[in-house]
Amino acid sequence: MATQQARRPISRMWPPAARWSEHLCMFIVRDTRGCALAAHEQLNRFPANPYCCITWMLEGEVELIEHGNDARSQLLPRHYVHGCQSRPCVSRNLGERHSFCAAFHPDAFHALFGVDLATIQDALVDASRVLPDHALRLVQAVAEAGDHDERCRLVEAFLATHATALGTTPWMRLRRMGVNVGLRVASRLLGVGPRQVQRRAQREGGMSVPTLSRLWRSERSLRQARESLARGETIDWAAHAVEAGYADQSHLVRDCKEISGRTPTRIAQDARHDEADWFYRL
Repeated sequence: MATQQARRPISRMWPPAARWSEHLCMFIVRDTRGCALAAHEQLNRFPANPYCCITWMLEGEVELIEHGNDARSQLLPRHYVHGCQSRPCVSRNLGERHSFCAAFHPDAFHALFGVDLATIQDALVDASRVLPDHALRLVQAVAEAGDHDERCRLVEAFLATHATALGTTPWMRLRRMGVNVGLRVASRLLGVGPRQVQRRAQREGGMSVPTLSRLWRSERSLRQARESLARGETIDWAAHAVEAGYADQSHLVRDCKEISGRTPTRIAQDARHDEADWFYRL
């Protein structure tokens, strides 16, 4: 009798409806149920990133084990908020995992939920500790939803209900501008002095302006690399660096190592085969 093979993990990303794309970056699902993963395949590697996320652990548990160069042992809550991250991190599934995540642009997260983003930078915290009542009602509704399509609809319906809190923000304009956004440009768009810019950036944008600019650039670089690899192309890293807004290839490599802990070439190699790098394949 044939032995039934364990299925492969599911890693999916959905973009939001176009009308919400300036506020909500993506939905992410990770499902390892029935996959019989080896210990090293239970890891999840993430780069530093400029998003504020709500993650629902629908089944299973996850432990944060590395944050930058620091070893950690933090069992993550069933529903947790992920602030903007200036360092890469690694978590470990404690058995099978089924999760759903909504990744917001930080200014939209601040506008919707009133959270001072400086208080959650580089943190992963229980949603009940930081979110207001109207947000916790959303958290509960998404947790009780029957499938991922319904979960996406609930989050987008929440955005529609609270659309007056969103609108066009200076942070959206800064993201659209592309690379190397400095304090002078941010000061002009926000209409305040450089010192006030830094305070507002931490509270509303999640990080300092230079750090946000670096992470926006790294996100564009990662997206371009994914698209090239998906087309079966070999990446010319020197040309890619210039196209992505870096001074040269050495600048790209240094920045990538700080943000992900590895070189671009190593990430491209690992992501093809290493289950722990599922996020880089989305």
